[in-house]
Amino acid sequence: MNDRQQMGYAPSLDGIRAFSVIAVMLYHANIAWLPGGFLGVEVFFVVSGFLITSLLIEERESTQRIDLKQFWIRRARRLLPALVVMLCATAVCVAFYATDSAPDFRRDVLPSLGYFSNWWQIFAVDTPYFASSALPVLRHLWSLAVEEQWYLIWPLLFTFIFGAKWMRPKISGALLIACSGAIMITTALRFAQDNETRTNFLYLSTITRSSGLLLGAAVALLWRPWRKAPNRLVLARSLVADALAIASIVVIGVLMATVHVADARLYQGGLAATTISSAVIIAVVMRPNGVLVKKFFSQDLFVEIGRRSYGLYLWHWPIFVITHARDSGNRLAIAFAATVIINEFVYRFVEIPARQGALGNWWRNRPRLSAIRRRLPVFIASAVVALLGFTGVKVVGIEARDLAIDASTANVIFAVPTTVANTGTKLTPSVVGSSATSTTIATLPRKMVIVGDSQAHALSINKPSGMEKTFVVTDGSIDGCGIYDRGVGVGGTNGNFRRNFANCVGFEKNWAKSATKAKADVALVVIGAWEVLDLKINGFTFALKTLPADTMFRTQMQRGIDALRASGVTVALLEVACMRPVESKGGPVPALPQRGDDARTRHLNELLREIAAPEDDGVFFVSGPKEWCADPTISTSLSYRWDGVHAYKPGAKLIFETIANSILQLPITK
Repeated sequence: MNDRQQMGYAPSLDGIRAFSVIAVMLYHANIAWLPGGFLGVEVFFVVSGFLITSLLIEERESTQRIDLKQFWIRRARRLLPALVVMLCATAVCVAFYATDSAPDFRRDVLPSLGYFSNWWQIFAVDTPYFASSALPVLRHLWSLAVEEQWYLIWPLLFTFIFGAKWMRPKISGALLIACSGAIMITTALRFAQDNETRTNFLYLSTITRSSGLLLGAAVALLWRPWRKAPNRLVLARSLVADALAIASIVVIGVLMATVHVADARLYQGGLAATTISSAVIIAVVMRPNGVLVKKFFSQDLFVEIGRRSYGLYLWHWPIFVITHARDSGNRLAIAFAATVIINEFVYRFVEIPARQGALGNWWRNRPRLSAIRRRLPVFIASAVVALLGFTGVKVVGIEARDLAIDASTANVIFAVPTTVANTGTKLTPSVVGSSATSTTIATLPRKMVIVGDSQAHALSINKPSGMEKTFVVTDGSIDGCGIYDRGVGVGGTNGNFRRNFANCVGFEKNWAKSATKAKADVALVVIGAWEVLDLKINGFTFALKTLPADTMFRTQMQRGIDALRASGVTVALLEVACMRPVESKGGPVPALPQRGDDARTRHLNELLREIAAPEDDGVFFVSGPKEWCADPTISTSLSYRWDGVHAYKPGAKLIFETIANSILQLPITK
């Protein structure tokens, strides 16, 4: 045994957790003055990194080894029971009450239970985390997935690292700081204001969010003040430390009050500042003779809230979504009360018994139990399985009903012959372009690559199911890039928004490469979100609807067309939709008024029609849904376009239904 003084329970850390979970709950309540309350999650990460590493250090010092099996059992005992109860309760609610949340629940429940929800949201969910219309009941579990992955991987790395004779705490701590710093720098460099996909990855991935966990672990390795002699911890030093902690609290508070989830400031310094400030606060409150900050966070109320922070985090978001808490103050008050009451019940009767080893005690004492009592856990487990099974069937039924409605429409739209006659075909009015005469008969499914900016990406990933026999769709989009590859787009109310197109150089080559790789028959070009802006190059402004701007547009568009035609595909220029941009909380691009200006949109479409007009060039203009301009119930619905610009599933379905026949009638010139 090692006689070094142990850290013991630190109530101030629970106090820090209390403020973190309160900040997150207020953020999820859509409180206007706390747009950055989600930073409480980053504070959680730093605390977790510190605590877990401290426990591992002390176990190794005491036993000269790490019992990985027992470590993981303790983590499971701490986390799983409350999670399972929450998932079961939510399943019942979405099956019988909040049926509109049923499809999302069914999609997300297994990733949530398996602790890979963050990766699921990055690669499998169709809308970005910050979408206005996307409120899945299990969305918040991404952060628990990050922590659980850390709990799985870090003990293995810790055991390996400290198995090396040359490795010392100071060396390993310095390495962790370096790794954390490298992640912070990479995050700042990789952020792109208008790239929703990249922003999603930077915010949700375990790789980018491990900087806080790593820095917390570094603090645990390098800073263990409870082992220092009391006479070295003088009052003056404590006051200086408190001043640093207070400054760090102010930094976090200012960031919480000013940044949002896709704010450039968040990724280019904000997350790093929160991580470092959290580490400073933890280092200060761990001083045995702390004067101000430690005592503040150690107050009983804060400590009790902190002890319940895990459950509060688990329960509050599903309750907020199911009760539509953000619709009114009364609903929000009820949701907060319900969260506290339900969590208190689960904390007392599920979390605490589970942490104290109730299940293990039962297992060890099972020979002395009566037959009924021995079977009771089996009955309970069976009931849980049956409940999840029943609610799963109920949820599947709800989703199947909706899919049946969708499929009935899709089957009508896509019920076409297996070949399309290609000679003498009369094109519908929605298609303008060269002669319909083709050199080959187009067989189905028709291979289509969708190129353009993030609108093209949204259309690709949200394509309706059941169309595979008619269209094979490949995503060839470049987020943030239309047809301009130099200068800056100028937008906003006062021209205060800037979009630098320098990273779009070579867009036409990427289009052609995507078309070739997909062996596409048709390339659907989806642009307009950036082209509606004025373009500024070397101090000269190409104002939309002026001759210089029109010439620039035609030149750039022709570059893309020529590259696509050289790859052997027919080019379809999709009509630029009337956009109805809305402010998406934390969205990477504000609601630019230029996008909502129908006159600008009409002018772009006039130019596209002109480009498609010449005969025998394999370029066609394809009209999109008229509803985007004519039907406010659809054009302004966030279920069709989650930010009024980018299509979600119903919007993508509407587009494909509208253009399907036109695309099928296009001649293939291969």
